[in-house]
Amino acid sequence: MNYLIYFCSVILPWLSLVGLVVYFILTKKKIAAVRTISLALIGAFLAWILASLYKYNMPAPRPFEVLSNIKPLFIPGRGESFPSDHAVFFSTLGFLIFYQNRRLGLIFLLSALVIGATRVLAGVHWPVDILAGFGFGFIFSLVAYWVAKKLIFNGFLL
Repeated sequence: MNYLIYFCSVILPWLSLVGLVVYFILTKKKIAAVRTISLALIGAFLAWILASLYKYNMPAPRPFEVLSNIKPLFIPGRGESFPSDHAVFFSTLGFLIFYQNRRLGLIFLLSALVIGATRVLAGVHWPVDILAGFGFGFIFSLVAYWVAKKLIFNGFLL
């Protein structure tokens, strides 16, 4: 079971990004795919930066740092727990894809849920870290998509 948790919390995020490449290769609508992937990656990266700035200024301990009975499956790179970077990045990515391609977006949102849940099971995040990450990702994705629709999709920047 620990191998599955580790796989879903550490390897699945990378496979999700590879999935974007596979989607681009397999789709016949290359221009739409470039738009979808570009907006999703740029939006997710910007959301991750904003969440990281918050975490830097408002550090929160991870579960294994507070509770002696929790042994993490792996030690994350930094000590800040709230909100989860993975939840922020992958939920923003999933929502931004969903707004443009429902079926593909649901796959990425499901992947984000699995990544978040297994990071809790791995002992490196509290459930509230994941929920906050998804909340932030949802709100940021709405703003990013609105800006993209107003500036990019209407031809202002292209």
